[in-house]
Amino acid sequence: MIDKLIIVLSVFACSFSYGQENLKNYNGLYTGIEFGSNYMFGGAQVDKKETIGDGNVPIAGVLFGWRKAYASNFHFAIEFQLNMPFGSFANTENEDGTIVSYEIKPQSALQFNLGYTFGAKRNSLLFGYFAFNQTRFNIDITRPSGDFKQTDFENFGRVGLGYEYVFLKSFSTRIMLGTSMDALPDTDNGIDGKIALIYNFKKNEN
Repeated sequence: MIDKLIIVLSVFACSFSYGQENLKNYNGLYTGIEFGSNYMFGGAQVDKKETIGDGNVPIAGVLFGWRKAYASNFHFAIEFQLNMPFGSFANTENEDGTIVSYEIKPQSALQFNLGYTFGAKRNSLLFGYFAFNQTRFNIDITRPSGDFKQTDFENFGRVGLGYEYVFLKSFSTRIMLGTSMDALPDTDNGIDGKIALIYNFKKNEN
C-alpha cells in the first residue's frame, strides 16, 4: 500500500513539475504602453433634457498590472490603465440649433483578464477581459440665446477579447478588440481596438 502511494505521489510530482515549465510567461508585475481607438459617449443637460454625444477617438496611454499563469494553462490578470483620448465629438441634432461639444479628458480603467496560455513554450495567450471605465468631459453648449459650459463623467464597462505573444525575455505585444456596455439611449456601442507593448518585470522563458 505504501509502495503504491509512493508511486502515485511520484507521478503527481513529475506531472506537476512538467506543468510548471515556462510558468514565468505571463507571471508577476508588468507595465506597458498602448495605442488604439475607443468608443466614447457623454451626456449634457439642455432644458432639463439629456443630450447625448458619442463617437470613436484615438487614444494613447499606459498600463500597470499583475498576473498569474497556472499549471492548468489558465491565466488571470488585473491591471490599471490611464490613457489620453485625442479629438472630440459634438451633438448638432437639436431643433433650435444648439450645438453640444464634448472635450474628452484623460480616462482611467480597472481591467480583469481571464485567459488560456498555449504554444510550445506557452508564449501565446488568448484572453477575455472586462474593464470598469471612467471618462470625464468638459462640455461647451452653444445656443442662439447664449453659450454656457458643463462637465460630465461616465462610468461603464468594456468587454472583449485579446491575444498576447511573448517575443523577447522581458517583452510581449498584444491586441484587443471589444465594445462598451453603456446604459444611455441613442448610443451606438462602437468598437474598441487597442495594441500594446508590454514589459514584464519577471523575465519570460522565451
